[in-house]
Formats: sequence, C-alpha cells, structure tokens
Amino acid sequence: MKAFILKEPEKLEMVDIEPKEPDDNEVQIKTMACGICGTDFHAYHGKHLTVKYPVIPGHELSGVVVRTGSKVKSFHPGDHVVVDPNITCGHCDYCKEGKENFCENMRSVGINYSGGYGEYVTVPEKVVYSVPDGLDFKHAAMAEPVACIIHAFETTDVHLGGSAIILGTGFIGLTFLQILKGMGYYPVHIMGRNPVRNKLAAKYGADALYTSADEIMNSPLVGKANLVIEATGDNNVLARTVDMVAPSGKIFAFSVYPPGENVSINANKIYSKEISIFGDFTDPYTMKKAINMISSGLIDCTGMEDCIIGLNDIGTLFKSGKKDFIKPVISYYS
Repeated sequence: MKAFILKEPEKLEMVDIEPKEPDDNEVQIKTMACGICGTDFHAYHGKHLTVKYPVIPGHELSGVVVRTGSKVKSFHPGDHVVVDPNITCGHCDYCKEGKENFCENMRSVGINYSGGYGEYVTVPEKVVYSVPDGLDFKHAAMAEPVACIIHAFETTDVHLGGSAIILGTGFIGLTFLQILKGMGYYPVHIMGRNPVRNKLAAKYGADALYTSADEIMNSPLVGKANLVIEATGDNNVLARTVDMVAPSGKIFAFSVYPPGENVSINANKIYSKEISIFGDFTDPYTMKKAINMISSGLIDCTGMEDCIIGLNDIGTLFKSGKKDFIKPVISYYS
C-alpha cells in the first residue's frame, strides 16, 4: 500500500509498504477518507508530546472493512466504518475507573500507531464503529472530533437554552455553534478572523459575528454568557474568557495549547464569579453519539470539508504552511 510516513519533524515521505495483517481480534480497513487535524500539524512540527516517530499520521478516518481476524464477530467485509483512534489497555487503574482517556498504556492511531495517511489501517475490533452506508465518508471521518466535543458536554453540567460566546470559527467552533443552537442557546456570539468561516457561522445560526478578541469585548454578552468556548488555541484569548463569562458560568478550554506555555488568568474572578473552567481530552464512550448526530443532520458537515486533497498531495499541503481552511480531508475516492 501507499502511505505517507512522518519520519521525524517536518520530514514526510511517501512509501510503499505491506499493510498489517489482522490478528485474531483486529479489523483491516481500506481508508476512504481521513481528516487532517491540528494535532497532525503539531506532530509535523515536532510539537506533539506523545508522537512516536516514525509514524503514519491520521486519526480522523473512515473506510470499508476488507478483512477481519478469526475472532471478530461484529464486522464483515464491505461494512462502512469509522475508527476511534484511542486504543486503551482496559486493565490500568484509569481504565478500571471508566476514565479510559487517561489510560496509562494508550496507543493512539496516527500518533504512535499507524493511521489514515495510508491506504489501509488495521486496528482492534473494539475501536471500530459502523456507520450508515449512505453517509459520505468525508463526513463520517469527522466523527472523532465531534465525539471529543460531545465529551466536553458530558463532563459538565451544561443546561439547555443558555447564552454563549464562541471564540474561533474553525471546525470545533462551528460544530459547537450547531450543537448549541440545537440546544436552544440564544444568543450565541462568535469570534472569527476568516471571512469564509464566518459566512458558515452565519449559515449555522450565529446571532452576532466579531472579528477579533478586542472587538468581541464590546459584545453585550460580555460578562453575561453562561458558556464561553475557547477554540482558537491562543493563550491570550483564553486569559480573557474570565471577563466574558457570567457569574457561575462555565468556560470550555477546548484547544491543544502550546506545551510548556503558561496563561495568566485573573484568579480573583474565578473565585468571585464562581467560574468553572473545563478541559477536554479525547472521546471516551462518545463515538456512537457523534455518528448519530452527523447521520441525523443535527451537525451539517457540508462546507466544512473545504480542502479536499489526494494522498499524493499531503506533503505539499504540510510544506505550504497553509492553515486557513476549516477541515482538510484526504479523499481516497472521487
């Protein structure tokens, strides 16, 4: 099979290798689509803490089952599937406590386990999920980041019908917007610098659009938003969320922030406003829900897959340094 291997930081190379044969409990999948995530760019630039070089990147993937191991009962050749990239051990203390996203022995597809930048992937049956045959593979591949967003809601007590500020109009911000509007949130004000992304934000129901952190500080929601979502990855923007959120409000710090960099937050406001700040790490037990939300149409992925490339184009994309897209997707079909 053809695959792109990240041999070391900023060194992607096309290779031709044999796909891994499935063991008794594994499923071999022909990759049909693979999303390119910000995590992939961190790994490419050597800024991801757990990446193990060399590796075939790509953790947002969908495809068709080709072969199954002798003990696999849930899947058969021809099934349309997606993959939860987090392969947990099941026996460490965190796994036993239902906190598998903190598994001490986790292997991650595309990080330290071969991923979707190759024509085939072979993974344990337990991380494979069926998707409806009619669901576009490019949209199915977005189940993993959507599952991470769902996990954010499941780890907090977020009520229906509040008000919100969303910082960032990338894939994460736009997906949060759609979910919150479906939950009856009004108004939802959103900040984004890219006019194309902002156009989609208007389509998805944003009640007001701002183009900078300074500008959104003039929003009438500042100090009154029940929920503030930080999805820019900018520590300086995160620091300002304590001013935006209402008393007893919640802040989702939903970005992969630069490792080792600290953020200065007015701690008195956390105390005096009873603010709760939440992180979010991976997608335990939420993949099926993400598939349902995409399949039902609650989350409209059309338009977010704004950069469709072929396998041969991966190296060019990463070397270009371009990052102004919403969700680049590698498509293995026309």
